[in-house]
Amino acid sequence: MRQAAKVRTGYYFRTYFIIPLITLVIAFIAFSFFTNTYIFAEEQRSGTTNFTYSLDEIIVNLKDESRYLKVELALGYNLRGDEKSISEKEVQIRDTLLEIFRSKSVKDILPIENSKSLKNEIQDKVNRLFSEKIVTDIYITDFLVQ
Repeated sequence: MRQAAKVRTGYYFRTYFIIPLITLVIAFIAFSFFTNTYIFAEEQRSGTTNFTYSLDEIIVNLKDESRYLKVELALGYNLRGDEKSISEKEVQIRDTLLEIFRSKSVKDILPIENSKSLKNEIQDKVNRLFSEKIVTDIYITDFLVQ
């Protein structure tokens, strides 16, 4: 009799507790996967800079034919996964930067007051290469006009 009672309580425990619990966990995981919420949610993009991606040095002739610019930049971005997107588009980014710098004269670049507008222009044009605004900041690490 005692043996039968143990078997019966084990059956009820398995039937009314374990199986519904497993079903609930599977349903939660499936819901999270299909709606991209909870455990499968993508990180939210904010305007803060958490990481930087350094670009190689760029040397370019300025609009003034006798002058050239040597510059090194770093791109600020927010999410760790954005580094892959930036590295995949590095050639296009360098081309965009060359295009920007070639169109500038010494008067456009040299005054310190113009650096903010130059950074904004670079950020806007580089972000056009991506489906969303990945680049949050532009850092000028080396700047030489000769």
